[in-house]
Amino acid sequence: MNQFSFGKLGGRAGLVLAAVGLLAIGMGWNGAAGQLSTLAQVPYLLSGGLIGLSLVILGAAMLIVQSAREDRARLELKLDGVIDTLLEISGPAAGKPAPADLSGLVVAGSASYHVPGCRLVDGREETDFLTPAEARARQLKACRVCQPDSAGKDLTIR
Repeated sequence: MNQFSFGKLGGRAGLVLAAVGLLAIGMGWNGAAGQLSTLAQVPYLLSGGLIGLSLVILGAAMLIVQSAREDRARLELKLDGVIDTLLEISGPAAGKPAPADLSGLVVAGSASYHVPGCRLVDGREETDFLTPAEARARQLKACRVCQPDSAGKDLTIR
């Protein structure tokens, strides 16, 4: 079940590059140690040291980037779990669209109830649709603008 994953390639390649860089530094140092003249040691130190140092830095950068990717993936997974939990807690009524047939229903505001097309509640995302009796049971007052309780008034969207 140990399958190769391209997602872990950055971390593995970073480790390999850092190891190769340390090996290049060691080989440059070893080559320089075999020379008696300082002028003869410089090419070994420059080639082995600079190439090795750049490989170590590149490998370390790849390890850091891979670590950030893994942290982001863990955080996204946890945030998805939080969102799922919040959706479960809020229940099926949260975010549900308006009923297809609005005849006889009113929209509950914070202190009053309105005709579904009333400008005071038009565009609100969180609206409850109830019957006028349910709205009065919640002790909501009829809107003075749309007057949902007026005799003969149709309670559908204007």
